[in-house]
Amino acid sequence: MPQSNTISILVVDDDPSILDVFRLILEQQPGFIVETLATSREALDLLDTRYFDVIITDFSMPDIDGLTLLREARARGCQSLFVIVTGKRLAHIAMDALNDGADFYVQKGPDITKEFSRLIEFINTSVPKKNAELEIVEWERFYHSVVESSPDLICRVLPDGSLTYTNESCMHFFKKQYNDMIRENLFSLIPADEKSVVLAQLQNLSAVKPDVLLEHRVQTEGGETPLLQWYYHGFFSEHGAVSEYQVAGRSAEGLIRIGDKGTAKTAPAPAAAAAPAPSSAPQKTDAYDWKGLVDTIQSLDNPVFAIDKSGTIIAWNKAIEQLTGVETSQMVGKGQQEYAVPFYGKPTPMLIDHIFLPPGSPAAADLPVIKKVGDTYIGEMEHVKIKGKPMLLWGKGSPVYDGKGSLIAAIEAITVGEPQTDADTGSREKYLGGISSITIKASGEGIGGAIAGAIGSSTGGYGVYATDQRVFVIRNPDLDAEKMQGVRFSTFIMDELFGMTIDTRQKSIKELERLKIFEGWKKDIISINLKKPVLLSGYLTFIVNNAGSFRIYIDHKKSFTHLEQLMQSFCPEKIKVE
Repeated sequence: MPQSNTISILVVDDDPSILDVFRLILEQQPGFIVETLATSREALDLLDTRYFDVIITDFSMPDIDGLTLLREARARGCQSLFVIVTGKRLAHIAMDALNDGADFYVQKGPDITKEFSRLIEFINTSVPKKNAELEIVEWERFYHSVVESSPDLICRVLPDGSLTYTNESCMHFFKKQYNDMIRENLFSLIPADEKSVVLAQLQNLSAVKPDVLLEHRVQTEGGETPLLQWYYHGFFSEHGAVSEYQVAGRSAEGLIRIGDKGTAKTAPAPAAAAAPAPSSAPQKTDAYDWKGLVDTIQSLDNPVFAIDKSGTIIAWNKAIEQLTGVETSQMVGKGQQEYAVPFYGKPTPMLIDHIFLPPGSPAAADLPVIKKVGDTYIGEMEHVKIKGKPMLLWGKGSPVYDGKGSLIAAIEAITVGEPQTDADTGSREKYLGGISSITIKASGEGIGGAIAGAIGSSTGGYGVYATDQRVFVIRNPDLDAEKMQGVRFSTFIMDELFGMTIDTRQKSIKELERLKIFEGWKKDIISINLKKPVLLSGYLTFIVNNAGSFRIYIDHKKSFTHLEQLMQSFCPEKIKVE
Protein backbone atom coordinates (compact mmCIF):
# COMPACT_ATOMS: atom_id res chain seq x y z
CA MET A 1 0.00 0.00 0.00
CA PRO A 2 1.22 3.54 -0.72
CA GLN A 3 2.17 5.98 2.00
CA SER A 4 -0.77 7.90 3.46
CA ASN A 5 0.68 11.25 2.34
CA THR A 6 1.12 10.16 -1.30
CA ILE A 7 -1.23 9.25 -4.12
CA SER A 8 -0.04 6.47 -6.44
CA ILE A 9 -1.24 6.59 -10.04
CA LEU A 10 -0.86 4.05 -12.86
CA VAL A 11 -1.35 5.35 -16.43
CA VAL A 12 -1.89 2.80 -19.24
CA ASP A 13 -1.78 3.97 -22.87
CA ASP A 14 -0.12 2.65 -26.04
CA ASP A 15 0.79 6.20 -27.13
CA PRO A 16 4.15 7.24 -25.56
CA SER A 17 3.37 10.94 -26.08
CA ILE A 18 0.16 10.62 -24.06
CA LEU A 19 2.04 8.82 -21.28
CA ASP A 20 4.61 11.62 -21.22
CA VAL A 21 1.88 14.27 -20.96
CA PHE A 22 0.16 12.47 -18.08
CA ARG A 23 3.42 11.94 -16.21
CA LEU A 24 4.60 15.52 -16.76
CA ILE A 25 1.37 17.16 -15.59
CA LEU A 26 0.41 14.79 -12.76
CA GLU A 27 3.86 14.65 -11.16
CA GLN A 28 3.73 18.43 -10.74
CA GLN A 29 1.09 17.84 -8.08
CA PRO A 30 2.39 17.42 -4.49
CA GLY A 31 2.34 13.79 -3.42
CA PHE A 32 1.44 12.33 -6.84
CA ILE A 33 3.61 9.31 -7.80
CA VAL A 34 3.05 8.20 -11.41
CA GLU A 35 3.97 4.96 -13.17
CA THR A 36 3.24 4.31 -16.85
CA LEU A 37 2.73 1.17 -18.92
CA ALA A 38 2.05 0.67 -22.64
CA THR A 39 -0.19 -2.44 -22.51
CA SER A 40 -3.13 -3.70 -20.47
CA ARG A 41 -1.51 -7.11 -19.97
CA GLU A 42 1.47 -5.51 -18.25
CA ALA A 43 -0.97 -3.57 -16.08
CA LEU A 44 -2.85 -6.71 -15.01
CA ASP A 45 0.41 -8.45 -14.13
CA LEU A 46 1.50 -5.45 -12.06
CA LEU A 47 -1.86 -5.22 -10.28
CA ASP A 48 -1.36 -8.76 -8.98
CA THR A 49 1.41 -7.45 -6.74
CA ARG A 50 0.88 -3.68 -6.48
CA TYR A 51 -1.91 -1.39 -5.31
CA PHE A 52 -2.54 2.01 -6.94
CA ASP A 53 -4.89 4.68 -5.65
CA VAL A 54 -5.84 5.61 -9.23
CA ILE A 55 -5.64 3.72 -12.54
CA ILE A 56 -5.96 5.82 -15.71
CA THR A 57 -6.38 3.79 -18.90
CA ASP A 58 -7.03 4.54 -22.54
CA PHE A 59 -10.18 2.97 -24.00
CA SER A 60 -8.59 1.90 -27.30
CA MET A 61 -5.64 -0.42 -26.60
CA PRO A 62 -3.97 -2.87 -29.01
CA ASP A 63 -4.08 -5.93 -26.73
CA ILE A 64 -6.95 -5.47 -24.24
CA ASP A 65 -9.24 -2.42 -24.40
CA GLY A 66 -9.75 -0.18 -21.39
CA LEU A 67 -13.19 -1.54 -20.48
CA THR A 68 -11.92 -5.13 -20.52
CA LEU A 69 -9.01 -4.08 -18.32
CA LEU A 70 -11.49 -2.40 -15.97
CA ARG A 71 -13.71 -5.50 -15.80
CA GLU A 72 -10.77 -7.85 -15.22
CA ALA A 73 -9.28 -5.61 -12.55
CA ARG A 74 -12.62 -5.35 -10.74
CA ALA A 75 -13.09 -9.13 -11.04
CA ARG A 76 -9.76 -9.58 -9.25
CA GLY A 77 -10.96 -7.37 -6.41
CA CYS A 78 -9.13 -4.19 -7.41
CA GLN A 79 -10.50 -1.27 -5.36
CA SER A 80 -8.53 1.49 -7.12
CA LEU A 81 -10.32 4.51 -8.57
CA PHE A 82 -10.63 3.94 -12.33
CA VAL A 83 -10.49 6.64 -15.01
CA ILE A 84 -11.34 5.86 -18.66
CA VAL A 85 -9.71 8.03 -21.35
CA THR A 86 -10.95 7.96 -24.95
CA GLY A 87 -11.04 10.01 -28.12
CA LYS A 88 -14.41 8.52 -29.13
CA ARG A 89 -17.45 10.67 -28.31
CA LEU A 90 -19.80 7.72 -27.83
CA ALA A 91 -22.34 7.67 -25.01
CA HIS A 92 -22.30 3.89 -24.66
CA ILE A 93 -18.58 3.92 -23.78
CA ALA A 94 -19.21 6.16 -20.79
CA MET A 95 -22.27 4.15 -19.72
CA ASP A 96 -20.43 0.82 -20.07
CA ALA A 97 -17.51 2.22 -18.10
CA LEU A 98 -19.82 3.43 -15.34
CA ASN A 99 -21.73 0.13 -15.20
CA ASP A 100 -18.47 -1.79 -14.98
CA GLY A 101 -17.17 0.26 -12.06
CA ALA A 102 -15.34 3.25 -13.54
CA ASP A 103 -15.23 6.42 -11.46
CA PHE A 104 -14.36 9.15 -13.97
CA TYR A 105 -14.17 9.88 -17.69
CA VAL A 106 -11.70 12.03 -19.66
CA GLN A 107 -12.05 13.07 -23.31
CA LYS A 108 -8.81 12.74 -25.28
CA GLY A 109 -8.17 15.28 -28.01
CA PRO A 110 -6.27 18.43 -28.94
CA ASP A 111 -7.57 20.15 -25.79
CA ILE A 112 -6.80 17.28 -23.41
CA THR A 113 -4.73 19.54 -21.15
CA LYS A 114 -7.93 21.41 -20.29
CA GLU A 115 -9.31 18.17 -18.87
CA PHE A 116 -6.47 17.82 -16.39
CA SER A 117 -7.80 20.40 -13.93
CA ARG A 118 -10.99 18.36 -13.59
CA LEU A 119 -9.02 15.13 -13.31
CA ILE A 120 -6.65 16.52 -10.65
CA GLU A 121 -9.57 17.89 -8.65
CA PHE A 122 -11.28 14.49 -8.85
CA ILE A 123 -8.15 12.68 -7.64
CA ASN A 124 -7.49 15.08 -4.75
CA THR A 125 -11.10 14.85 -3.62
CA SER A 126 -11.85 11.17 -4.20
CA VAL A 127 -8.68 9.37 -3.04
CA PRO A 128 -8.83 10.57 0.61
CA LYS A 129 -12.55 9.78 0.65
CA LYS A 130 -11.91 6.32 -0.80
CA ASN A 131 -9.22 5.58 1.78
CA ALA A 132 -11.52 6.71 4.58
CA GLU A 133 -14.15 4.29 3.33
CA LEU A 134 -11.80 1.28 3.32
CA GLU A 135 -12.21 0.80 7.06
CA ILE A 136 -15.99 0.76 6.66
CA VAL A 137 -15.70 -1.71 3.77
CA GLU A 138 -13.52 -4.03 5.86
CA TRP A 139 -15.93 -3.75 8.78
CA GLU A 140 -18.87 -4.58 6.53
CA ARG A 141 -17.01 -7.56 5.08
CA PHE A 142 -16.36 -8.89 8.56
CA TYR A 143 -19.93 -8.16 9.64
CA HIS A 144 -21.47 -9.89 6.63
CA SER A 145 -19.27 -12.93 7.18
CA VAL A 146 -20.78 -13.17 10.67
CA VAL A 147 -24.30 -12.83 9.23
CA GLU A 148 -23.72 -15.43 6.51
CA SER A 149 -22.24 -17.95 8.96
CA SER A 150 -25.08 -17.54 11.46
CA PRO A 151 -27.29 -20.64 11.91
CA ASP A 152 -30.34 -18.34 12.12
CA LEU A 153 -32.43 -17.80 8.99
CA ILE A 154 -31.86 -14.08 8.43
CA CYS A 155 -33.82 -12.12 5.87
CA ARG A 156 -35.24 -8.71 5.02
CA VAL A 157 -38.91 -8.43 4.09
CA LEU A 158 -40.99 -5.61 2.61
CA PRO A 159 -44.40 -4.81 4.14
CA ASP A 160 -46.12 -7.00 1.55
CA GLY A 161 -43.89 -9.98 2.42
CA SER A 162 -41.48 -9.74 -0.55
CA LEU A 163 -38.01 -10.97 0.36
CA THR A 164 -35.19 -8.56 -0.46
CA TYR A 165 -32.31 -10.32 1.32
CA THR A 166 -31.57 -13.78 2.70
CA ASN A 167 -28.42 -15.26 4.22
CA GLU A 168 -26.90 -18.63 3.33
CA SER A 169 -28.65 -20.45 6.17
CA CYS A 170 -32.00 -19.27 4.83
CA MET A 171 -31.15 -20.43 1.31
CA HIS A 172 -30.01 -23.81 2.64
CA PHE A 173 -33.20 -24.24 4.68
CA PHE A 174 -35.51 -23.50 1.73
CA LYS A 175 -33.17 -25.29 -0.74
CA LYS A 176 -33.15 -22.35 -3.16
CA GLN A 177 -30.55 -20.08 -4.70
CA TYR A 178 -30.40 -16.39 -3.77
CA ASN A 179 -32.04 -15.18 -7.00
CA ASP A 180 -34.94 -17.57 -6.45
CA MET A 181 -35.27 -16.61 -2.80
CA ILE A 182 -35.67 -12.89 -3.44
CA ARG A 183 -38.55 -13.69 -5.79
CA GLU A 184 -40.38 -15.38 -2.92
CA ASN A 185 -42.91 -13.89 -0.51
CA LEU A 186 -42.37 -14.93 3.10
CA PHE A 187 -46.01 -14.39 4.06
CA SER A 188 -47.18 -16.69 1.25
CA LEU A 189 -45.05 -19.49 2.75
CA ILE A 190 -46.99 -19.31 6.04
CA PRO A 191 -49.96 -21.76 6.15
CA ALA A 192 -53.30 -19.98 5.71
CA ASP A 193 -54.59 -20.89 9.18
CA GLU A 194 -51.57 -19.14 10.79
CA LYS A 195 -50.92 -16.27 8.38
CA SER A 196 -53.80 -14.07 9.54
CA VAL A 197 -52.60 -14.32 13.14
CA VAL A 198 -49.02 -13.47 12.14
CA LEU A 199 -50.13 -10.46 10.10
CA ALA A 200 -52.31 -9.26 12.96
CA GLN A 201 -49.31 -9.40 15.31
CA LEU A 202 -47.22 -7.43 12.84
CA GLN A 203 -49.96 -4.81 12.56
CA ASN A 204 -49.56 -4.21 16.30
CA LEU A 205 -45.89 -3.24 15.94
CA SER A 206 -44.91 0.40 16.21
CA ALA A 207 -41.82 2.57 16.43
CA VAL A 208 -42.15 2.34 20.23
CA LYS A 209 -42.60 -1.46 20.19
CA PRO A 210 -40.97 -2.67 16.98
CA ASP A 211 -40.24 -6.31 17.97
CA VAL A 212 -42.23 -9.51 18.36
CA LEU A 213 -41.24 -13.17 18.76
CA LEU A 214 -43.63 -15.66 17.14
CA GLU A 215 -43.79 -19.39 16.56
CA HIS A 216 -45.31 -20.36 13.25
CA ARG A 217 -44.82 -22.79 10.42
CA VAL A 218 -43.46 -22.18 6.92
CA GLN A 219 -43.73 -24.32 3.83
CA THR A 220 -40.44 -25.64 2.41
CA GLU A 221 -39.57 -26.80 -1.11
CA GLY A 222 -40.49 -30.41 -0.23
CA GLY A 223 -43.97 -29.45 0.98
CA GLU A 224 -43.12 -29.83 4.66
CA THR A 225 -44.24 -27.19 7.20
CA PRO A 226 -41.78 -27.22 10.11
CA LEU A 227 -42.46 -25.10 13.20
CA LEU A 228 -39.87 -22.35 13.76
CA GLN A 229 -39.42 -19.42 16.11
CA TRP A 230 -39.39 -16.12 14.22
CA TYR A 231 -38.11 -12.80 15.51
CA TYR A 232 -39.60 -9.81 13.64
CA HIS A 233 -38.20 -6.28 13.93
CA GLY A 234 -40.01 -3.47 12.12
CA PHE A 235 -38.33 -0.39 10.63
CA PHE A 236 -40.64 2.62 10.63
CA SER A 237 -40.73 5.92 8.74
CA GLU A 238 -41.11 9.20 10.58
CA HIS A 239 -44.84 9.01 9.75
CA GLY A 240 -45.15 5.70 11.63
CA ALA A 241 -45.55 3.43 8.59
CA VAL A 242 -43.50 0.25 8.47
CA SER A 243 -40.99 0.31 5.60
CA GLU A 244 -39.35 -3.09 6.10
CA TYR A 245 -39.01 -6.02 8.50
CA GLN A 246 -35.82 -7.66 9.74
CA VAL A 247 -36.68 -11.32 10.30
CA ALA A 248 -34.64 -14.08 11.91
CA GLY A 249 -35.92 -17.63 12.27
CA ARG A 250 -34.54 -20.61 14.15
CA SER A 251 -35.59 -24.17 14.62
CA ALA A 252 -36.41 -25.39 18.13
CA GLU A 253 -35.35 -28.90 17.11
CA GLY A 254 -32.61 -30.17 19.41
CA LEU A 255 -33.20 -27.35 21.89
CA ILE A 256 -32.20 -28.33 25.43
CA ARG A 257 -34.27 -26.52 28.05
CA ILE A 258 -32.38 -26.34 31.33
CA GLY A 259 -34.36 -26.66 34.57
CA ASP A 260 -37.75 -27.37 32.99
CA LYS A 261 -38.96 -30.90 32.25
CA GLY A 262 -42.52 -29.81 31.58
CA THR A 263 -43.84 -26.97 29.49
CA ALA A 264 -41.63 -25.55 26.84
CA LYS A 265 -40.06 -22.18 27.36
CA THR A 266 -39.71 -19.65 24.64
CA ALA A 267 -36.20 -19.47 23.25
CA PRO A 268 -34.52 -16.08 23.35
CA ALA A 269 -34.76 -13.90 20.26
CA PRO A 270 -31.86 -14.06 17.82
CA ALA A 271 -29.18 -11.50 18.53
CA ALA A 272 -29.76 -8.01 17.18
CA ALA A 273 -26.36 -8.26 15.50
CA ALA A 274 -27.95 -10.43 12.82
CA ALA A 275 -29.00 -7.42 10.74
CA PRO A 276 -27.53 -7.15 7.23
CA ALA A 277 -25.88 -3.83 8.08
CA PRO A 278 -24.57 -2.39 11.36
CA SER A 279 -26.07 0.89 12.52
CA SER A 280 -22.65 2.53 12.43
CA ALA A 281 -22.18 1.68 8.75
CA PRO A 282 -23.83 3.52 5.82
CA GLN A 283 -27.46 2.42 5.63
CA LYS A 284 -28.68 0.28 2.77
CA THR A 285 -32.15 -0.65 1.54
CA ASP A 286 -33.19 -3.80 -0.31
CA ALA A 287 -29.71 -5.22 0.48
CA TYR A 288 -28.17 -2.79 -2.03
CA ASP A 289 -25.56 -0.13 -1.47
CA TRP A 290 -26.90 2.88 -3.33
CA LYS A 291 -23.74 5.00 -3.06
CA GLY A 292 -22.71 4.64 -6.72
CA LEU A 293 -26.19 5.45 -7.99
CA VAL A 294 -26.60 8.39 -5.61
CA ASP A 295 -23.21 9.85 -6.58
CA THR A 296 -24.12 9.56 -10.25
CA ILE A 297 -27.49 11.28 -9.78
CA GLN A 298 -25.83 14.04 -7.73
CA SER A 299 -23.52 14.75 -10.67
CA LEU A 300 -26.43 15.52 -13.00
CA ASP A 301 -27.42 19.08 -13.85
CA ASN A 302 -31.09 18.17 -14.31
CA PRO A 303 -33.49 17.81 -11.36
CA VAL A 304 -33.55 14.05 -10.67
CA PHE A 305 -34.70 11.77 -7.85
CA ALA A 306 -34.74 7.99 -7.36
CA ILE A 307 -36.69 5.47 -5.31
CA ASP A 308 -36.15 1.81 -4.42
CA LYS A 309 -38.69 -0.99 -4.86
CA SER A 310 -40.47 -0.10 -1.62
CA GLY A 311 -41.03 3.48 -2.83
CA THR A 312 -38.43 4.89 -0.44
CA ILE A 313 -36.52 7.91 -1.75
CA ILE A 314 -32.83 6.99 -2.12
CA ALA A 315 -31.58 10.02 -4.07
CA TRP A 316 -32.64 13.67 -4.34
CA ASN A 317 -30.00 15.68 -6.18
CA LYS A 318 -28.86 19.29 -5.82
CA ALA A 319 -30.75 20.43 -8.92
CA ILE A 320 -34.09 19.19 -7.58
CA GLU A 321 -33.19 20.71 -4.18
CA GLN A 322 -32.81 24.10 -5.87
CA LEU A 323 -35.98 23.65 -7.92
CA THR A 324 -38.25 22.69 -5.01
CA GLY A 325 -36.50 24.34 -2.07
CA VAL A 326 -36.65 20.98 -0.24
CA GLU A 327 -33.30 19.69 1.02
CA THR A 328 -32.01 16.19 0.41
CA SER A 329 -31.94 15.45 4.15
CA GLN A 330 -35.69 16.11 4.31
CA MET A 331 -36.50 13.66 1.49
CA VAL A 332 -34.10 10.70 1.50
CA GLY A 333 -35.56 7.80 3.46
CA LYS A 334 -39.18 8.89 3.04
CA GLY A 335 -41.80 6.67 1.41
CA GLN A 336 -45.54 6.77 0.86
CA GLN A 337 -45.11 8.92 -2.31
CA GLU A 338 -43.66 11.85 -0.34
CA TYR A 339 -41.62 12.75 -3.43
CA ALA A 340 -44.81 14.20 -4.95
CA VAL A 341 -45.44 16.74 -2.16
CA PRO A 342 -43.11 19.50 -3.50
CA PHE A 343 -44.96 19.38 -6.84
CA TYR A 344 -48.58 18.57 -5.97
CA GLY A 345 -48.81 19.64 -2.32
CA LYS A 346 -49.67 16.11 -1.19
CA PRO A 347 -48.50 12.48 -1.58
CA THR A 348 -49.86 11.25 -4.90
CA PRO A 349 -48.74 8.90 -7.72
CA MET A 350 -46.18 10.22 -10.20
CA LEU A 351 -44.75 8.94 -13.45
CA ILE A 352 -42.05 7.01 -11.53
CA ASP A 353 -44.70 4.69 -10.06
CA HIS A 354 -45.30 3.15 -13.50
CA ILE A 355 -41.85 1.58 -13.50
CA PHE A 356 -42.49 -1.01 -10.79
CA LEU A 357 -45.89 -2.08 -12.14
CA PRO A 358 -46.16 -5.30 -14.20
CA PRO A 359 -46.99 -4.71 -17.90
CA GLY A 360 -50.73 -4.17 -18.35
CA SER A 361 -51.33 -3.75 -14.63
CA PRO A 362 -54.83 -2.38 -13.84
CA ALA A 363 -53.21 -0.15 -11.21
CA ALA A 364 -51.65 1.92 -14.02
CA ALA A 365 -55.08 3.36 -14.81
CA ASP A 366 -54.84 5.49 -11.66
CA LEU A 367 -51.40 6.87 -12.56
CA PRO A 368 -50.45 9.84 -14.78
CA VAL A 369 -50.65 9.17 -18.54
CA ILE A 370 -47.30 8.12 -20.03
CA LYS A 371 -45.75 6.90 -23.25
CA LYS A 372 -43.11 4.15 -23.02
CA VAL A 373 -40.22 4.27 -25.49
CA GLY A 374 -37.86 1.35 -24.88
CA ASP A 375 -36.99 1.59 -21.20
CA THR A 376 -37.88 5.27 -20.98
CA TYR A 377 -41.20 6.43 -19.52
CA ILE A 378 -42.31 9.81 -20.91
CA GLY A 379 -45.07 11.78 -19.22
CA GLU A 380 -47.40 14.45 -20.50
CA MET A 381 -47.05 18.12 -19.54
CA GLU A 382 -48.77 18.77 -16.21
CA HIS A 383 -49.77 21.93 -14.37
CA VAL A 384 -48.28 22.01 -10.85
CA LYS A 385 -47.26 24.50 -8.18
CA ILE A 386 -43.63 24.62 -7.07
CA LYS A 387 -42.87 26.86 -4.09
CA GLY A 388 -46.35 28.32 -4.59
CA LYS A 389 -45.69 29.31 -8.21
CA PRO A 390 -47.72 27.80 -11.12
CA MET A 391 -45.39 25.76 -13.33
CA LEU A 392 -45.51 23.22 -16.14
CA LEU A 393 -43.91 19.86 -15.26
CA TRP A 394 -42.70 17.20 -17.65
CA GLY A 395 -41.37 13.95 -16.20
CA LYS A 396 -39.23 11.20 -17.65
CA GLY A 397 -38.50 7.92 -15.90
CA SER A 398 -36.03 5.08 -16.29
CA PRO A 399 -35.61 1.73 -14.47
CA VAL A 400 -32.35 0.72 -12.78
CA TYR A 401 -31.22 -2.91 -12.95
CA ASP A 402 -28.51 -4.71 -11.01
CA GLY A 403 -25.81 -6.85 -12.64
CA LYS A 404 -28.17 -9.86 -12.60
CA GLY A 405 -30.88 -8.01 -14.52
CA SER A 406 -33.21 -7.52 -11.56
CA LEU A 407 -35.16 -4.27 -11.30
CA ILE A 408 -33.94 -2.57 -8.11
CA ALA A 409 -34.76 1.14 -8.42
CA ALA A 410 -36.36 3.82 -10.58
CA ILE A 411 -35.23 7.32 -11.58
CA GLU A 412 -37.32 10.31 -12.63
CA ALA A 413 -35.96 13.46 -14.26
CA ILE A 414 -38.01 16.64 -14.01
CA THR A 415 -38.24 19.42 -16.59
CA VAL A 416 -40.25 22.53 -15.77
CA GLY A 417 -41.43 25.66 -17.56
CA GLU A 418 -43.59 28.64 -16.84
CA PRO A 419 -47.14 28.69 -18.25
CA GLN A 420 -47.71 31.43 -20.79
CA THR A 421 -50.76 33.61 -21.16
CA ASP A 422 -52.10 35.51 -24.13
CA ALA A 423 -50.29 38.57 -22.79
CA ASP A 424 -46.99 36.66 -22.96
CA THR A 425 -47.42 35.68 -26.58
CA GLY A 426 -48.99 38.94 -27.71
CA SER A 427 -51.65 37.06 -29.68
CA ARG A 428 -54.14 34.24 -29.53
CA GLU A 429 -51.49 31.88 -30.92
CA LYS A 430 -51.19 28.86 -28.61
CA TYR A 431 -47.76 27.45 -27.73
CA LEU A 432 -47.66 23.63 -28.06
CA GLY A 433 -44.10 22.75 -27.08
CA GLY A 434 -40.68 21.96 -28.47
CA ILE A 435 -37.17 20.73 -27.80
CA SER A 436 -33.57 21.64 -28.62
CA SER A 437 -30.77 19.07 -28.60
CA ILE A 438 -27.17 18.58 -29.60
CA THR A 439 -28.47 15.55 -31.51
CA ILE A 440 -30.65 17.76 -33.75
CA LYS A 441 -28.66 19.21 -36.65
CA ALA A 442 -29.11 21.41 -39.67
CA SER A 443 -26.62 20.68 -42.47
CA GLY A 444 -25.37 22.77 -45.35
CA GLU A 445 -26.90 22.95 -48.80
CA GLY A 446 -26.37 20.41 -51.59
CA ILE A 447 -25.37 16.77 -51.58
CA GLY A 448 -22.32 17.39 -49.37
CA GLY A 449 -24.47 18.87 -46.62
CA ALA A 450 -26.97 16.03 -46.89
CA ILE A 451 -24.23 13.41 -46.54
CA ALA A 452 -22.71 15.26 -43.57
CA GLY A 453 -26.07 15.35 -41.80
CA ALA A 454 -26.88 11.71 -42.53
CA ILE A 455 -23.60 10.29 -41.21
CA GLY A 456 -23.73 12.45 -38.09
CA SER A 457 -20.81 14.81 -38.68
CA SER A 458 -22.57 18.17 -38.79
CA THR A 459 -22.87 20.44 -35.78
CA GLY A 460 -25.94 20.01 -33.58
CA GLY A 461 -27.68 22.27 -31.11
CA TYR A 462 -30.83 23.10 -33.03
CA GLY A 463 -34.44 23.02 -31.87
CA VAL A 464 -37.95 22.47 -33.21
CA TYR A 465 -40.92 24.27 -31.66
CA ALA A 466 -44.58 24.49 -32.58
CA THR A 467 -47.65 26.59 -31.90
CA ASP A 468 -51.15 25.79 -33.07
CA GLN A 469 -50.44 27.88 -36.20
CA ARG A 470 -46.78 27.45 -37.19
CA VAL A 471 -43.56 25.53 -36.65
CA PHE A 472 -40.08 26.97 -36.00
CA VAL A 473 -36.55 25.59 -36.34
CA ILE A 474 -34.09 27.60 -34.24
CA ARG A 475 -30.37 27.64 -33.49
CA ASN A 476 -30.28 27.33 -29.70
CA PRO A 477 -27.44 29.44 -28.24
CA ASP A 478 -27.61 27.47 -24.97
CA LEU A 479 -26.67 24.24 -26.78
CA ASP A 480 -23.72 25.35 -28.89
CA ALA A 481 -21.81 22.10 -29.26
CA GLU A 482 -18.76 23.96 -30.57
CA LYS A 483 -18.37 25.64 -27.17
CA MET A 484 -18.63 22.44 -25.10
CA GLN A 485 -15.42 21.81 -23.18
CA GLY A 486 -14.59 18.15 -22.56
CA VAL A 487 -17.09 15.40 -21.91
CA ARG A 488 -18.80 14.80 -18.61
CA PHE A 489 -20.42 11.66 -17.29
CA SER A 490 -23.62 13.63 -16.61
CA THR A 491 -24.08 14.46 -20.30
CA PHE A 492 -23.78 10.84 -21.34
CA ILE A 493 -25.86 9.46 -18.49
CA MET A 494 -28.81 11.77 -19.11
CA ASP A 495 -28.56 11.05 -22.83
CA GLU A 496 -28.61 7.29 -22.30
CA LEU A 497 -31.24 7.19 -19.55
CA PHE A 498 -33.67 9.77 -20.86
CA GLY A 499 -32.42 11.23 -24.15
CA MET A 500 -32.01 14.39 -22.07
CA THR A 501 -29.09 16.19 -23.74
CA ILE A 502 -31.86 18.61 -24.60
CA ASP A 503 -33.49 21.89 -23.65
CA THR A 504 -37.25 21.56 -23.13
CA ARG A 505 -37.86 24.93 -21.48
CA GLN A 506 -40.86 26.78 -22.86
CA LYS A 507 -39.95 29.68 -25.14
CA SER A 508 -41.94 32.79 -25.98
CA ILE A 509 -43.17 33.45 -29.49
CA LYS A 510 -40.91 36.53 -29.65
CA GLU A 511 -37.87 34.45 -28.69
CA LEU A 512 -38.67 31.83 -31.34
CA GLU A 513 -39.05 34.54 -33.97
CA ARG A 514 -35.70 36.02 -32.95
CA LEU A 515 -33.80 32.70 -33.08
CA LYS A 516 -35.55 31.07 -36.06
CA ILE A 517 -33.70 29.77 -39.09
CA PHE A 518 -36.90 28.33 -40.55
CA GLU A 519 -40.58 29.10 -40.11
CA GLY A 520 -43.56 27.28 -41.61
CA TRP A 521 -47.23 28.16 -41.25
CA LYS A 522 -49.51 25.15 -40.85
CA LYS A 523 -51.75 26.32 -43.72
CA ASP A 524 -48.74 26.40 -46.10
CA ILE A 525 -47.17 23.05 -45.14
CA ILE A 526 -47.84 20.32 -47.71
CA SER A 527 -46.30 17.44 -45.74
CA ILE A 528 -44.10 16.60 -42.75
CA ASN A 529 -41.80 13.67 -43.53
CA LEU A 530 -40.21 11.67 -40.72
CA LYS A 531 -37.51 9.01 -40.89
CA LYS A 532 -36.37 7.24 -37.72
CA PRO A 533 -32.60 6.99 -37.09
CA VAL A 534 -31.33 3.43 -37.52
CA LEU A 535 -27.82 3.05 -38.92
CA LEU A 536 -27.68 6.63 -40.18
CA SER A 537 -29.27 9.77 -38.77
CA GLY A 538 -33.02 10.14 -39.02
CA TYR A 539 -34.57 13.32 -40.29
CA LEU A 540 -37.59 15.61 -40.21
CA THR A 541 -38.48 17.37 -43.48
CA PHE A 542 -41.00 20.19 -43.93
CA ILE A 543 -42.31 20.59 -47.47
CA VAL A 544 -43.87 24.02 -47.80
CA ASN A 545 -46.07 25.38 -50.61
CA ASN A 546 -44.10 27.74 -52.92
CA ALA A 547 -41.10 27.62 -50.54
CA GLY A 548 -39.43 24.26 -51.21
CA SER A 549 -38.37 22.10 -48.27
CA PHE A 550 -36.31 22.27 -45.08
CA ARG A 551 -34.69 19.25 -43.42
CA ILE A 552 -33.08 18.68 -40.04
CA TYR A 553 -31.24 15.53 -38.97
CA ILE A 554 -31.70 13.66 -35.68
CA ASP A 555 -28.98 11.32 -34.35
CA HIS A 556 -30.75 10.00 -31.26
CA LYS A 557 -33.85 7.77 -31.28
CA LYS A 558 -35.23 9.31 -28.09
CA SER A 559 -34.87 12.85 -29.45
CA PHE A 560 -36.64 11.61 -32.59
CA THR A 561 -39.50 10.30 -30.43
CA HIS A 562 -39.95 13.73 -28.83
CA LEU A 563 -40.11 15.37 -32.26
CA GLU A 564 -42.57 12.77 -33.53
CA GLN A 565 -44.85 13.48 -30.56
CA LEU A 566 -44.56 17.23 -31.15
CA MET A 567 -45.51 16.88 -34.82
CA GLN A 568 -48.47 14.69 -33.87
CA SER A 569 -49.68 17.55 -31.68
CA PHE A 570 -48.97 20.16 -34.35
CA CYS A 571 -50.35 18.69 -37.59
CA PRO A 572 -50.99 14.91 -37.48
CA GLU A 573 -52.91 14.81 -40.77
CA LYS A 574 -49.82 15.88 -42.79
CA ILE A 575 -47.28 13.46 -41.27
CA LYS A 576 -45.63 10.85 -43.47
CA VAL A 577 -43.34 8.27 -41.84
CA GLU A 578 -40.70 6.87 -44.18
